Amino acid sequence: MATAVISAPFEINIEGTDLNVAKTFTAPRAFRVIGIEAVNIAASAGTVTVTGATAGVVTATTAAPPLAGAGIVQAQSVAGPTNFVSVLAANSEILSGEVITVVTSAATITRVTLQCVASGGGQTITIA
Repeated sequence: MATAVISAPFEINIEGTDLNVAKTFTAPRAFRVIGIEAVNIAASAGTVTVTGATAGVVTATTAAPPLAGAGIVQAQSVAGPTNFVSVLAANSEILSGEVITVVTSAATITRVTLQCVASGGGQTITIA
């Protein structure tokens, strides 16, 4: 049986030219990270790592199966300035009050956007 959920998505945007130094914030509510987007304003590839104090490393390598670690941010010549970064689903649930750390490999990765929904995905709907 398939299932679905109703949830208003929201984004957390972290911006700056110093994201290569760890940045932290405290989660104001519980949520699930369902996507990560990074903006790379230079040509070279890099990485982004998102870690929750309780959840663990949310970003995933592109290895199969995905492993917790630094998410790959492709070079502009490969993917353009906007990149989607793999999320490790097992670590994507963030608790209210949890400290989240975001760090990139280079100052040229100037924005990291966490795409989120309510913890647990939202209100459950059963599909028949």
